[in-house]
Amino acid sequence: MGRRKQRTESLRTDMCSAAMQLLDRGGVSAVTTRAVAAGSASSMAAVNELFGGKAGLVQAMYAEGFRHLAEELAQVEDAADPAKGVLELALAFRSFASRKRHVYEVMFSRPFAEFSPDPDDRRAAAAIYRIVLERVTTLLGTSRAKGSGKDAAICLFAVVQGLVSLEFAGLLGSSSESIERRWRTAVTATMNGVAARAPTPVASGDA
Repeated sequence: MGRRKQRTESLRTDMCSAAMQLLDRGGVSAVTTRAVAAGSASSMAAVNELFGGKAGLVQAMYAEGFRHLAEELAQVEDAADPAKGVLELALAFRSFASRKRHVYEVMFSRPFAEFSPDPDDRRAAAAIYRIVLERVTTLLGTSRAKGSGKDAAICLFAVVQGLVSLEFAGLLGSSSESIERRWRTAVTATMNGVAARAPTPVASGDA
């Protein structure tokens, strides 16, 4: 029984890796249960057995994308200047989105009709939220008002994802220099604004 479980877990990992590679190379249309089965030297029946069909496979890719992003963000070194530390985190997020565009879309858009994340699925982003929250609360300092850390983290998420969308659409600038400048300007201005507001009390119960 133990060997079978080990083989099953190993095959599930191989299938998820095959799906991620197909997505990375060919986008959403490349990810089919047939292609995943072939890429993991298995069968469509095994894909269905281990994932319950394509929806379960996409769900696994969704979670795996957040795991990879959390690993990359965790590797961003702390900076002596907290503001620089937040900026570097935002730029690492941008780098991931640029290099893993199709995976990013699975995480933050709905490119597969078969899968729409529910609240349990969205917990996959918890590790990323903790990393961002730690950086922004360091920037705000120990005297911050209750709830300001969460406000800052959510604002940063919103700005970064908006910048990614504009860059993907070719609307953020016509040169790498202008795009880079606008990234730095937007993130810095957002954090400066939130930091300036942090001493103001917020509604009781907000965390």
